[in-house]
This record gives sequence, structure tokens and C-alpha cells, in this order.
Amino acid sequence: MRLLSIFTFASAALWAAAEVKHGTIGYGINMYHPWCCTACSDVLSSLFLNCTTFDDMSHEGHGMKKRMAGMEGPMGTTSPECYASSDVWLETFSYCVKSHCDAEGVSEDKQEKCWQLKAAGGLAVPTLKESQPPNPPTEEVADDAEWLNSTMLANEASWTSDRGTIMEFEKSEQDHVMFSIIIMSLAVGIPVLAGLWLMVSASRQSTLFHSIRSYFSLPALFGWRHSQPLRWDIGYVPNRALSSVLAVYILLNIVFNCVRFRSVQPSTWFATRDAEIAAYVGNRAGVLSFANMALAILFSARNNPLLYFSGWSQNTFLALHRWAARIAILQAIVHSIIYTADYALYMDENTLADEAKKPYWWWGIIGTTAMGLMAGASILPLRKWAYEVFLVVHIVLAIVSLVGCWYHIDIRYEKNWGYEVWLYLAFAFWAYDRLVRLAKLVFYSFLGGTSHGQVEAVPGTDNIISLKLYPARCWRAVPGQHTFVYFPSLGRFWENHPFTITGWGIDRLSVGSSNSSIVETSSAEEKHSDKGTTVTTTAIRQPLHIDSFYVRFLFRAHGGTTAKLYRALANHSPPTVLSEGPYGGHSPVTRSLLKHAEHVVIITGGIGITFAAAYVQQFAEERKHGAIGKEVVPKCQRMMLAWSVRERGLLEYARRELLPTATGAGRAEVEYRFWVTGGSPHAEPKANSGVFETDGQRMDIAATLGSALVKRKKTLVMVCGPGSMADDVRREVVRCSKQGYDVELSEESFTW
Repeated sequence: MRLLSIFTFASAALWAAAEVKHGTIGYGINMYHPWCCTACSDVLSSLFLNCTTFDDMSHEGHGMKKRMAGMEGPMGTTSPECYASSDVWLETFSYCVKSHCDAEGVSEDKQEKCWQLKAAGGLAVPTLKESQPPNPPTEEVADDAEWLNSTMLANEASWTSDRGTIMEFEKSEQDHVMFSIIIMSLAVGIPVLAGLWLMVSASRQSTLFHSIRSYFSLPALFGWRHSQPLRWDIGYVPNRALSSVLAVYILLNIVFNCVRFRSVQPSTWFATRDAEIAAYVGNRAGVLSFANMALAILFSARNNPLLYFSGWSQNTFLALHRWAARIAILQAIVHSIIYTADYALYMDENTLADEAKKPYWWWGIIGTTAMGLMAGASILPLRKWAYEVFLVVHIVLAIVSLVGCWYHIDIRYEKNWGYEVWLYLAFAFWAYDRLVRLAKLVFYSFLGGTSHGQVEAVPGTDNIISLKLYPARCWRAVPGQHTFVYFPSLGRFWENHPFTITGWGIDRLSVGSSNSSIVETSSAEEKHSDKGTTVTTTAIRQPLHIDSFYVRFLFRAHGGTTAKLYRALANHSPPTVLSEGPYGGHSPVTRSLLKHAEHVVIITGGIGITFAAAYVQQFAEERKHGAIGKEVVPKCQRMMLAWSVRERGLLEYARRELLPTATGAGRAEVEYRFWVTGGSPHAEPKANSGVFETDGQRMDIAATLGSALVKRKKTLVMVCGPGSMADDVRREVVRCSKQGYDVELSEESFTW
């Protein structure tokens, strides 16, 4: 499926490239170059010819001219046929092009191409050389001239002003594209380079790598709060490495919106320097906003290829997604404000009112407004309070904003200048992610059979559910994977929830004539009876026995779909269970960390055992079966699981169903340390065969790590638990790293 994902991503990129057709300004699209030729066309085409027709009606059409802004009088239309038949026009225009472009060193081919395009609106005309006047003109068009009645020289002052205007405008447009490409390249390249760095640093020991890890890549930006939200839920603080990436990203967007603007005055387009610079800044903000919008969609994608190459977590990319979206929204607002002010302050008093009536203007307002509402509806308190509502509103507003942006530029520019390229990328990223989701759902839930599940309540716990999923197709399960599970029979069939894979194995299913499948034996986990209520969903009429691959999840029912699932379990109502198959697992970066670790310490709290149990199972299976060359942790000599859990029922269930038996000394040592915080504080600690258990006390993280770390032994510390626990572990790992221990940290956390 990873190959399918990459193929789909490549197909989406190729689709975007095909839709682009001509590229963007400066990268496939030429606006006015050669400027010498375009300036000749601009200054001469405003003159009337003897074949020009006049109409007192004010309407728009091809070739419509008005001599000067603000003058009363008829409108003149000079048709392409008129230009093509006028010797005066052809001689004057051809001489202007030839004389000015030769002086600038423009090739004859480029001169001829521009000449054929602009001489008569694309109609067939003699070549540039054939159209030259027999004698060079000597008289220059006057500043106030309205008619061209004889072959003349173009007004040099007007030509110089127009050439400077169009040259600077096109250069500015090229800069818009160049800076957008730089932003996108860095946003994609930095995660890949970071992944390479992590792979190299995990496999080598050096003072430089150790110092960078201790003071840069591991610590929080300030203090120790990283996985916990700030006060009043205003957001999360990234670590120093991610903060640096975000700082560079934000700073570049600010700088790129403020540099390489040059003014040419007098200008044929802008009355003042302020009006000219305002237009350039507004256009820059608009193009950068589109580029950042595409990045925001890529970073939010569930199937983002950068997740694999960088080794960064989904939470990291969601942080990048939020910042890319914020910048895109701010740039869209800047674009809107500047253009509104430009029309109001620097143009005719009726210009703003006239522009505001046009469809492109209104679509721009709709797109910008939707983006602003999306930012307001994405605050952390709302995400925590009603995540499903937030998600629906978020998607709807994102669609509205993209549609608004599309019609804003499509109506205004009709795909002439390539502004739609960035939106094509956004559409491609979104379509790619959704198509891969659908393909994986069909592949793992329907092809080769039908996905089904076995659900039970974990006895002695507060609303904890165990779900065994039997997908239609088997996959290679590894620790750290998660999947997205659908329960369509519970209503809102489109909703799906991410669950960490706790364990996996093969069950021998005995399927009778009833609608329930009963587990007889398991080849991967030791099975014991319990008092949980079992509900299944397989519907097979003929009796048979099958070996069926399964993955197991543990989760606590809170609200929404999980609460409905718990109620369905109580009512013995079998839910339909579908899955998108595996996500996450071992990227090259994660594999490198595990490959070189000699000791692994897993610290977890509460339901975080879902993450830890899979690693313990993998470690035990590797030592039992000796999968030479395929080990996830080939150098690991000792694995310690430290688990703080409130409910003893969950602990007993995990020891019975999830965790292999602890071992003593030796190469395959597995050690468990349990803290049952809901137990009696007066109970004596118990230690037996690699298991240390304490009741009524909290885990001392510093002491736990201190007992596990050994100098000159590479240790990987993994943590999955509440934000406060994760931050405490990060603090202690940083402290130990500064003391000279060779220790790495891998954090598995969920943030809203």
C-alpha cells in the first residue's frame, strides 16, 4: 500500500502539472517580454488610424480605446483587420520594434515572434523585415497626439516610461513565483534533511551530535512544557528544533513579502510610487498565500509522504499545518486590505465602487472571509470541546475558501498568468490524500473478504473497551502503527477514529451457523477467559474453521462514537467495523533509533499501554523466534516497561492478554515496573521474576530512568502518556543527556 500511496501522490502531482499547461510567470509564462516590443505596442496602439471606427456608446470590446482617462468624447475601436491593412501602422510599429529591440540585443526570432503576435492581434501580416519603412521616419509622435496618419517615430518619453513599467511589473511577478517556490522547497526539504540527520546521529556517537541532542533537538523551547497545552489552552509549545524550523518559515514569509520591490516613475500604470509599491506588495501577499495554502493541505494529509521520510510525528506536521494556514490567512487579509486601500486612495473615486461590484471581487471576499472564520473556529478549546463539530466546520470552510480563491483568479485572469498553479497543487494534495484513504479502506476492509471485529469491555475498568479487528487483508504489523477505524452501523458513517495497535496475532476462528464467531485458540497470544462481554460481527452460514489475522486496540469511551460503541456493547448490538489499514510504524528514522539501541525504556501512563505493549510483544517474539536480519531491536539487551496505571483491572487485563512473561537476566531480558495509583498507599511493594509492583504511589520518573541508564550504552527512552508525564520524561532525558548518557527520546503523544 505504500507503493500505492506513492503512485497516487505522483499521479496527483502529474495531474497538477498537466493542468498548469504553461507554468507560472517567469517559469513557462512570459508576460511582456521582450519589453522593447510590448512598449512599442502599448504607446502606439492608443493612437487612432484612418480605419478606426467610433461609437458614442460606452461598452467593452476588443481594441476599444479611449484617448486619455478623464477626457470626454467618443470611444474608438481599431480592429485587428484595420491594423493588418494599415501600412502606416505596420511601418511605424515595425520600425519602433526593430530600432529599440536591436539596441537592446534582442534576437531576431524573439522580435519576429512578438511582431506576429502584436501587430494585428495574431492575424497574418508581412514579416518584421518586410514591414520596415523604405525610409526611416524622422518625426516623433507628439505627447498630445491622437491620430497616426503617417509613418512616425514612437514618442520616446512614453516608450521609456511604459518599458520601465512593464519590465518592473513582470520582474516583480517573477519574484512572487520565485519566493513561493523557495518557501515550498524549504518546507518539503527541511523535514527530509531532518530525517537524514536523525538517521546519521542515531548511528554515530560524537560530541557534536550529543550536544545538539542535549541542547537543541530534545528540550522544549522554554521551561519544560511541551506536550501539555499552555494556560487557558492557547496552544502547545514546540521543542527547540521545531521552533527553529517554524521561526525560519515565518521569518522567510515576512521577508519575502517585504523585499525586491522597485519603483519606476513616471509610470504608465501607477500615478504615484506609493500606489505602485502597494500593488506589488498586495500581489506578493496573494501569491504567497496560495503557496502556503497548498502546504497547509499537504501537512494535514493523513498520507503525507513526508511522515515517512522525516520520521516526524503526525503531531509535528499538524503544528506545521496550523502555522502554514495562519500565514496563508494573514497574507490573504493583507492582500485584501492593500488592494482595497489602493483603489480607495490612489485611483478615481468611483474605481473602488465599480470594482466591488464585479464577481471576482466578491469571490475574493468569500474566500478570505472563509479563511478567517476557519482560523477562529480552530482554537484549541473548541477542538477539545467538540472535535467532530470542529472537523466538519473546518472541512466545509476549507472547501469554501478554495472555491472562493479559484473563482477570484479565474474570473479575473482567465488562467493567463498561472496563478491557478498553486490552487492546482492544493487540489492535488487534497485529492491524493482522500483517494488513498478510500483505496486503503476498500483494500483492507473488503478485498479478499469482509472486515469484522470482536468487542469487549475490559472488566474492572472505567469504560475501557478492547477491540479485536479482523481485517479483510493481512498486513505486516509492527510496533508504533495505528489505524483509522469506522463504525458505520453506529451512525455518522463518515466518522473515523485513530487507534494505536496494541498487539496482533492469528486466531483460530470457529464459525457456526449463527452470526457470532467464537475464538478457540490463538497462536500469538496466551488466551484466558474473562468476564468481559464479547460481541462479534461475522456473518457466515456454513461451519468452518479459519486462521484469521487480527490487530487489537484498547481505548477508553469518552463521548461521540466511542460512547455509542460502549452502549452498543452493553446492549449486545454487534457493530460493523472497517479500517484503513496501517499508518505509521517504522520510518527509516525510527528504524535507525531502534536498530542501534542497546537498552530500551518504555514509560507509559494509563491507556498509553496501547503503545508500549506492541514493542514488548515485538521484542519477545524476536528473541523467541530469532528472526535474524529482520529484528526491529537487534542490539537490545534489556527492555524495561514502566507503567503508571490507576485501575488494577486494566493492569490485570494487560498482563493476561497483552504482555509476555517477564524474564530474568540474560540477552532477552524483559522487566516490568508497575505503579497502581488507585491501590492502597499502605501496601508493600512486590517484586517477583522481573516484575516490580507498587500500590498507591506515583512513578518517580527520575529514579526510574536513573536505574535504567548505563554509561556507554545507547538507550532509547520511549514515552506515551499524559502530557505532564511526557514533559517530565523529556526533562529527565535532557538532564541525563547533559550528564553524558547516550540517550535518545521517542515520544508518542496525542494533541488536539
